[in-house]
Amino acid sequence: MSDLLRDLINEAAAQTDNELQSSISSLTRLNDAEIQEIMAEGISKQDLVKIIKEIKDATKSNRQKATTFNNINGGVEALIGIASKIL
Repeated sequence: MSDLLRDLINEAAAQTDNELQSSISSLTRLNDAEIQEIMAEGISKQDLVKIIKEIKDATKSNRQKATTFNNINGGVEALIGIASKIL
């Protein structure tokens, strides 16, 4: 793979990450920098989106949500990160 192609791929990935952070920021009270910090703790973008959806789902009990968070890789750690930013 050429360096130019690799650079374009890396630039596109970074832009996608920035857009995701902005989207999550608009759905939560967290800003882009706080979301980036939470993601840097080791949770994937997809799993962070799952957590946000689960938190916003008013049809599930807290026990059901806790079970889901336990099944998400890095889910509990991300929740702690989110809580530390809010409290």
